Amino acid sequence: MTKRSQTAQAVQETAEVTKADMLEAFAELVAERYGYFTARRLTQQDMSEKCKAEIEAVNEKRKAMNENIEKLLEAEDAEARSAIKVQAKELEALKKTADAAKKPFLEKIKPLAQAQKYCDNVAIPDSLKELGHGVQPRFSLSDWMTKALEQSKQKKKK
Repeated sequence: MTKRSQTAQAVQETAEVTKADMLEAFAELVAERYGYFTARRLTQQDMSEKCKAEIEAVNEKRKAMNENIEKLLEAEDAEARSAIKVQAKELEALKKTADAAKKPFLEKIKPLAQAQKYCDNVAIPDSLKELGHGVQPRFSLSDWMTKALEQSKQKKKK
């Protein structure tokens, strides 16, 4: 065998990617995407637990402010107006505190969300096209999905 034919054969062998190899690569891609999703969800849960006090303070202040807005709408009152202004300033301060508490978690979540979005919008559709499965919108559920959702609802009820 000549050197040229050996090189051509080596190129041909590396170019021949079997469908099984493509499916394995696709499975790895989907597993990676699911890993990003899981890490993002766990980080969000951690953020919710550790920033619970700050988030609740913002929600309570917002609720109190809405009550004063309702009072102001019912009867124009200078007292309600001043209370709303004070509460708005307090709400801003509480939001800044909550945002500062959430910042380290959001810095971890942002790249995970971007990676997940890239997988959903680019990598997975491209891989499906390479495998010969075009991506198209589905406006109705398949039978197996309907059954799976029904089973999920029944498990939640129990």
